[in-house]
Amino acid sequence: MSDARKVTEAITGAWRTRAIYEGTRAGLFDALDETPRTVEDLALLLGLDAPTCLRILRAIAVLGLCDQVSADAFVATPAGHMLRADASNSLRGMAMLWGDRIWRSLETLGDTLRTGEPGWGNGNFGAIHSDPAQSDIFNRAMAEQSVPIARALAQACDFSAYRNIIDVGGGYGAVLIEVLRANPEASGFVYDLGLIAAGAERYLNEADLGGRAGFRGGDFFSAVPEGSDCILLKYILHDWPDGDCRRILANIRAALAPGAAFLLLERILPERVGAQDEAVVRADLVMMPISGKERTEAEFRDMLGEAGFAVEAVKPLADGCWAIEARAV
Repeated sequence: MSDARKVTEAITGAWRTRAIYEGTRAGLFDALDETPRTVEDLALLLGLDAPTCLRILRAIAVLGLCDQVSADAFVATPAGHMLRADASNSLRGMAMLWGDRIWRSLETLGDTLRTGEPGWGNGNFGAIHSDPAQSDIFNRAMAEQSVPIARALAQACDFSAYRNIIDVGGGYGAVLIEVLRANPEASGFVYDLGLIAAGAERYLNEADLGGRAGFRGGDFFSAVPEGSDCILLKYILHDWPDGDCRRILANIRAALAPGAAFLLLERILPERVGAQDEAVVRADLVMMPISGKERTEAEFRDMLGEAGFAVEAVKPLADGCWAIEARAV
């Protein structure tokens, strides 16, 4: 690929996000299956304008998310199936989050570049959770992205010595579910804002863990429940500036006895980035409007040391996530 083509692809990449988002929001992926459906049928079923529907379908077809089998008929593909609401490996929540809130938040990057101030601030989380529909989209998206990471975590780290695990800020519990599935002697609970309890309890009940997983409402800025021998924290610190991260870590340390385990799951910025680091750099840009950021291993080690933790290992998991294994000292 020529340099000009690479630059053009980078400049115009936003069309993919919009096509996927609008196709998902309209219900096209839910309506498509292995039997060819005509554009007219889809438009009538979903209340869409047929000529525009055709154009959106063409766009998602070239992305491999459906196949055009004739001039006016389309079928589903395995990749497109992942954007259905009922798919076991659904990424629908991610499509909805990126096409709406993340899309709008990125429009503020220019202001942040000039002033250093976040365009949305951490009020973004309050806005999300004040709207039940937006809160569900956000937490579904986080659960979707957590599954492969959690499965890798359960394989990479030894949980056999732990009996009571707390997933702090764990949303709908995807990480805790996979860890408990791999460790039948353990139990635990998600500790997150009480207003997401219904969604979290639904996910935890559907996991069918025999009552070993629960939910407890609370705010990790106020306190973290005591009594656990292992605390998990996934993709929370990157949402917050350094001062807030120190508050969170201090509360976690206060909840743990000396020798208890703390597993921090985060992306890690290399000291020097290259093309292979697109995922972590992309995440860093997404964090910018809400005053969060990705960090280097040295930055995490410094924060953990200040909070009273000793780092024992740093392990790669999946999708650019790392497990920083630490213990309370």
